[in-house]
Amino acid sequence: MPSDKHNHHVLRALRRWANWTLLALALMFVALAVWIRVRFGDVSFDQIVTNLPIGAGKGIGNNTLAIEVAVWCIVVPVAFVVLLALTARRFGRIGARRPVKLIPAVSLVAGFSVFLAVAGVPEFAMAQLSETSIAPYYVAPSVTSAPAKPRNLITIYLESGENTYGDEAVMGENLLANLDAATDPGDGWIDYQGLNQYEGGGWTMAGLVGTQCGVPLKSLIATEGLDFNKLGEEVAHYLPGATCLGDVLAGQGYRSVFVGGADDDFAGKKTFLTDHGYDQVLGLSDWKGSDSADYISEEWGLADSHTLKHAADVLDKLHAGSQPFSLTVLTLDTHEPPGIFPDCDYRESVPMATAIQCSMKAVGTFLRHAERAGYLDDTAVVVMGDHVKGTGDQDAFRDVLRAQEHRTIIFRLWSPDGLSITRESVDQLSVLPTTLELLGFGLDGGRAGVGVSFVGDHDLTGTALALSDQEYRTLLKAPSTEIYQQFWNADH
Repeated sequence: MPSDKHNHHVLRALRRWANWTLLALALMFVALAVWIRVRFGDVSFDQIVTNLPIGAGKGIGNNTLAIEVAVWCIVVPVAFVVLLALTARRFGRIGARRPVKLIPAVSLVAGFSVFLAVAGVPEFAMAQLSETSIAPYYVAPSVTSAPAKPRNLITIYLESGENTYGDEAVMGENLLANLDAATDPGDGWIDYQGLNQYEGGGWTMAGLVGTQCGVPLKSLIATEGLDFNKLGEEVAHYLPGATCLGDVLAGQGYRSVFVGGADDDFAGKKTFLTDHGYDQVLGLSDWKGSDSADYISEEWGLADSHTLKHAADVLDKLHAGSQPFSLTVLTLDTHEPPGIFPDCDYRESVPMATAIQCSMKAVGTFLRHAERAGYLDDTAVVVMGDHVKGTGDQDAFRDVLRAQEHRTIIFRLWSPDGLSITRESVDQLSVLPTTLELLGFGLDGGRAGVGVSFVGDHDLTGTALALSDQEYRTLLKAPSTEIYQQFWNADH
């Protein structure tokens, strides 16, 4: 039988192993927090959850980012602790005073706390205490009248597209010049500078959901609570209980197609689109075997120049058909790290500046194609950013963007019949009713989701927009648990 002395040595060895493991975990949490901060800047808990395979996501973005996480947040901390352990064994153990024994546990608590703070968990937890809900202000989109001849719709989402890019005093030059030329107000376009990112938004899926469903994106975990039996699973349906733009248009006989250059499954995007009225979703998997394969980046996907060429082909087919249609396009070159491709002839000192100009050139080329083909005679167009640009510690223009007091999202409108904007400032949650009215559909009070259309003169009394700024921010941060459980858990 093992002696007491042997058992004592075994226990001491296990304690040492446990202490080094705690230190390694502490360093992993700190490294992950630093990585998130450097890569993405300020983030919310919902943003992290909805971009991971928890609740509604798939992966963390792309293989490059996955490798970064594995190396910097796992391999490096573990290697450092192993080296430290070998050094301690070689030169003698640290004294066994109780305060020193507590260092591993204290380090783990501290490291985990840093990670939680960077991940926005404290703010998320505080918001859960609010009993405020969007439910009294939510109106499911319902068409009260339709035009005799339905208008078609083109929607282009510009990755991280904000108006600051066009400010020469800030950026040194107008990086939106190509977009400006294609959406000239002198030709009937509206360049609206008052679109704000909604409170709690700030990433692509939040932008898509906010503008197409009229509600903030909140994760399934946020409404159901943590269920460790579900961690890592992907939801079968994405907000199946919410009524979104695609649902309304499907009910009006539209054919809806999405074209993007990135992985269409990332963050549950394809699930969201197919659940909400889109008939076809084209993404990275469709371009890998095409003649555009040489224009696919390792980071995110197909160059915007080629994505918009494919979108133009889709547009030609849709317009030749007999159905009214909705074509949605999402760019990606302006996501960090920026996509620079051989057909881009700009060579700025800041690569992101090149990416922005090339992306805007591709969008401009697409819009001119639509104009020359005569499609704009019966088609409404919305060109908008999905959110303002992130200002992570390694992101381009970080300092100049952080210094701006008020940053707004690009929003350009075209209507065959002309239109006017009725409010100076709105957020993304009012885009859904605005788009429906842009197409000629009537809405009771101009309302859909929690927003109110800003191309019609509507009374805001009794809507969420009649609240004070602070009350409105609190409302959007609140979990609104009951109504989001209906959104997430309704039978599809």
